[in-house]
Amino acid sequence: MNSTSPALSVCVASRNRPDDVIRCLNSLTLLQHVEFEILLIDDASEAPIADRVLPAIDPILVDRLQVFRHENNKGIPATRNELAERAKAPYLLYLDDDAQLLSAESVDNALTVLKISPEVGAVALSQSDETGKLLPGQPLAIEYRCYAPTFVGYGSLLRRDLFLELGGYREMFAAYYEEPEFCKRMLDRGFYVVYLPDACVVHYKSPIGRNNLVALRNNCRNKCFAAIYNEPSAMMVFSVPLRILLYVYKHWAYCRQHKIKSEFGASWIVREIQQNLPALWRDRRALKWSTYYKWHKIKQAPAYQPAD
Repeated sequence: MNSTSPALSVCVASRNRPDDVIRCLNSLTLLQHVEFEILLIDDASEAPIADRVLPAIDPILVDRLQVFRHENNKGIPATRNELAERAKAPYLLYLDDDAQLLSAESVDNALTVLKISPEVGAVALSQSDETGKLLPGQPLAIEYRCYAPTFVGYGSLLRRDLFLELGGYREMFAAYYEEPEFCKRMLDRGFYVVYLPDACVVHYKSPIGRNNLVALRNNCRNKCFAAIYNEPSAMMVFSVPLRILLYVYKHWAYCRQHKIKSEFGASWIVREIQQNLPALWRDRRALKWSTYYKWHKIKQAPAYQPAD
């Protein structure tokens, strides 16, 4: 990379997915009109991925790429926080390792939103297949540009300074629900998420490292953690038990449907809360009631209209 300061830091965290990483990084050759750097952290893969990745990526990317490795697995939130700290650009493009760019225009459009709308703290990209057809699981099921309550980790652009100022993701979460929790804190500070359904990345959803029961349990646990961190007391005392009850039903329904047994029942969630409560309470900072009101209003997908 030349001596020009990068305008964009592309941040990728990976664990045990070298082939996905290679595909993801090679798609960055589409970025022709922005000076960028690439930061890759190998989060304790069983075999270091750098030896596979460096010979397989396009030579024009090699000088832009910095690779780091954890000897012990730290999880997605902690790894993405480290990527933000190491980044030099004012804007962060987070990509899942099993995602890839479909066009440079998606990134250009997202950067434009951040540059012309100072009240926007993050831009959510859509996920598609290789043809550009949108997949299920978007930030919102909407076809126009709009404000959204959250972005999803497969592809997003954020303001680096704001991300760091807010403390990044909650590292206790390990995985799941870190983005919505961060977006609520961001909204509490007066910054919004804009969703661009026409700015998509291909998301392959690699099966490596995915487990539906782990996702279900971690999602519930982390929602309870988020409630303890952020919710006003009167809200928290009701929402945590309700989330646990909802988890019990979803867990039962999943195990029944797939005819499996699981040790991750309600007792696991309660035990996790008990063990981590001192740390959660120490870092608790209740958000404003008005923030939760705005959060639910934004779920109605008000159209994004940049100021003239």
